[in-house]
Amino acid sequence: MDSEETPALSADTLAILQSFLSEKQEQDERFAKLQENADEVFKNNQKIDMSVFQEDWQLSQFWYDDKTAEFLADRAYENTENNDHIAFVSSPTAFVAFRNKYNRENAFVFEFDERFDIFKDQFVHYDFNKPLEFARAQSFKHKFKFIIADPPFLNKDCLSQTLETVKFLAAPNAKVMIDTGAVMKDVAKELIGARITNFNPAHKGGLSNEFRCYSTFEDDQLTWIAE
Repeated sequence: MDSEETPALSADTLAILQSFLSEKQEQDERFAKLQENADEVFKNNQKIDMSVFQEDWQLSQFWYDDKTAEFLADRAYENTENNDHIAFVSSPTAFVAFRNKYNRENAFVFEFDERFDIFKDQFVHYDFNKPLEFARAQSFKHKFKFIIADPPFLNKDCLSQTLETVKFLAAPNAKVMIDTGAVMKDVAKELIGARITNFNPAHKGGLSNEFRCYSTFEDDQLTWIAE
């Protein structure tokens, strides 16, 4: 090939790239519309489609499938009273499902991705690298009766720091669910006493790593299994 010749993408590769860019543009436009109309959406209690938030793989974002998100939302609802505080730590998919179905004011999403600030007072900007440095930390201390956490990365440091946040937020006898890799089983049990359950979280795009749910409690749908 001539050294001055410009490399060209194959027709198939170019088609894939164009499809990706077109899909991204469509999602960006949908999110911009949601931002613009957020006040009306919340005033009328309209449901929000999680697909309007494009996954950011650099932030290790992998959204749950609908069945998983609804199961988690149901566990939070069925194990709390109307005025109880509920935290979704790095788990925006479950938070959106909960908001769409139950819409309680005392449910909060602790999330690094600032797109979720459209939820206003129910959004708390959160960085697991600074587990106790977030807005309203002192007013939230030991206030949450139910917590769902989904640490973004599968390593001990990320889970340990996330669980530091969980223990800070947890009220006495709080119920906790943790969705993370099967390789984190021993850490989850050691740090917070969470045991592996019968529920296997699933993601819309699928994941190569085995994912499991751990909890500090059981109910009629969530049970511990022999380890």
